[in-house]
Amino acid sequence: MKQIFTTLLLLTAAIISANAEMRTVWTGPHSTGGWSGVDIPSTNFSSLEYGDKLVFSIERDIDGATAANQTYYQCQVNVWVDGVGTPILNGENGVINIDNDDDIEVNLTNQQVDLIKQNGMSLNGHYVIFNNITARTEEGGSDITPDDGTASEVWSGSKSLGWDFENNSINLSYDSKGALANAKIGDIITITYTNAGENANIRIGNPNGWEAFDSDSETSPAASTGEQTFSYEITEASILGIIQRDGIIITGNAVTITKVELTTYPDSYDAVAVTIGTEGIATYSKSDKTIDFTNSGITAYYASAVETGRVTLTPISIVPEYTGIIVRGEAGTYEIPVVTDAEPLMTNYLRAIGDWEQQISASAEGASLYIFNESDVTFSLVAAGTTVEANKAYLETPTDITPAEGSIELEFEDEGGTGINNIEIDKTEDDNYYNLQGMRVEHPTRGIYIHNGKKVIIR
Repeated sequence: MKQIFTTLLLLTAAIISANAEMRTVWTGPHSTGGWSGVDIPSTNFSSLEYGDKLVFSIERDIDGATAANQTYYQCQVNVWVDGVGTPILNGENGVINIDNDDDIEVNLTNQQVDLIKQNGMSLNGHYVIFNNITARTEEGGSDITPDDGTASEVWSGSKSLGWDFENNSINLSYDSKGALANAKIGDIITITYTNAGENANIRIGNPNGWEAFDSDSETSPAASTGEQTFSYEITEASILGIIQRDGIIITGNAVTITKVELTTYPDSYDAVAVTIGTEGIATYSKSDKTIDFTNSGITAYYASAVETGRVTLTPISIVPEYTGIIVRGEAGTYEIPVVTDAEPLMTNYLRAIGDWEQQISASAEGASLYIFNESDVTFSLVAAGTTVEANKAYLETPTDITPAEGSIELEFEDEGGTGINNIEIDKTEDDNYYNLQGMRVEHPTRGIYIHNGKKVIIR
């Protein structure tokens, strides 16, 4: 996991490696009592190297806190530049609670190493004891830094943000999204800012509605005058899809933004989010990406044959770009990796909608169009113009395959060609029902089930 927050330093919990080179840079102890700090000069950190980590050995001053009748324990570490203290621990105002006696490990970026070597740091807290600070370099650690990534500038300039978002935002959406169109999971969006004032805020959000993507894409930095950065790692395929297609919008308050960058790392990868609803089945399509369902936990199908009252669905692992499919599995959202191009299917009656919703016309002679109804798990003939949601698919056949009675059945080839029979079920029967994964369902609702050895649909 790469860094998510960047004030000055990042806090992570880790086990100290036996292969790490340890160096003591400061020795205490220093008891803070009720917020009585100690300054450590920059000379103590002259041996810091790029890729180093600092380990703070801290324990609670239980006796002192008990005597003062103030039995809570907090820790704060600052680097002071031009009279402004920059917190290095990821807590409100840089303060973290100490619940047990343990080490705190902080990862340093190259910029952070330079800043500490120039300015030193200050330790403070509420009834904690700083015993020592050690620096460690993992074996080969100097080569493992955030600089391993390849940074692309998305925007630069000088923009002051305020609560009037309409006039105080940076719009990097659609035609202005630049390198964000090629973002990947594991990439980091980094915002460089200055002049953080009171009630400062920075938000990386969805251009459609301007809401933050999640709690990690918004921060309220401490007041400062120097240059700092805020970073957001893309960790979910659903968020990645929005950023690739729509870009981002940056809003906030009481800060000046000077640069926005996207950094890609060797282990970053592309993926799409596929969502299946409570019925356990859905259609899907993606405009420009070939995707691999191998070991995904769900199965993809294309429509290999059609006849009156029946659609034959054949399993497929590698789905070419702009290909309509049906996906089946437990309800949920799945991350499906993007792979290199695959050969297009020779026969597939499912048509892709792609990344933007589309209007399809009414069925006509030579082209019968059908919309998939997830609730009824069947296709219905389109009698009038219909809007199909983005990333869905519809069925197109040369002739009308609507049966005289009942509805169109789905036949899954990986299940022996038994088909799904449209049988209306009396849900008061005592016989057991099972989902398509073989698990018994005590109170079946609408969907596909196994009952008395047959596939049935409960409406």
